[in-house]
Amino acid sequence: MKKNNKKIIGILGGMGPYASLSFLKKLLDLTKAKKDWDHLRVILDNNPHIPSRTRAFLYDEESPVEGMIESCQKLAKYPVDIILLPCNSATYFLPYVQPKINIPTISIVEATCQSLKNKVSKGTRIIVWGGVITYSTQLYKPYLQQLGYEYVEMSEDDNKIVLNFIEDIKLNDNMVDINRIKLHIETTLSKYNSSLIILGCSEFGCIIDQLYNYPLIDSDTEYAKFVIEYVRNNV
Repeated sequence: MKKNNKKIIGILGGMGPYASLSFLKKLLDLTKAKKDWDHLRVILDNNPHIPSRTRAFLYDEESPVEGMIESCQKLAKYPVDIILLPCNSATYFLPYVQPKINIPTISIVEATCQSLKNKVSKGTRIIVWGGVITYSTQLYKPYLQQLGYEYVEMSEDDNKIVLNFIEDIKLNDNMVDINRIKLHIETTLSKYNSSLIILGCSEFGCIIDQLYNYPLIDSDTEYAKFVIEYVRNNV
């Protein structure tokens, strides 16, 4: 990073709170900084009171859109130069949010898919582990297919296991059964004849350090890398 970089990063957080904290730590850890001032300037609105994205999607309960817009508008008044949303499920609602704010947002889904171009061969069969919205809407599918990858859909039963992992991490990531997650990674890759899993839920970013040596792409980590590079190239 350049010492004279003045761009201010806004983060719409709180979905969930620990995932937002984990993402902020990744921004710090992945920035090549020798001094404090080499880091990005970040404004985080850790807003856990935005209505549930999943319940709005499944049961037509209160939409998160107004809450997301409100937080983005407050960030815009700071002001910030870009707004980040480290939540895959909430990204589904971005098309309803972006027209209401004047600050550009960066999609974690698009950033993660773009990161594959120099890492993964075209034609690779890719599975996405994600929440209800990410799974049900196949949020990653169009971006992966556009880049020449094969999107592999898991069964609903297999994704329910993933949903349980996500909820466990939300409750207490120190009590998560890492060995069970590793076993399901191996089972999933074998069952669906795939060589790569995208962790398409930011909650997994809280435990990614315990899953090294597995063929995984962590959306949280790739998002942080993308943002750091974006700022470096747009000083």
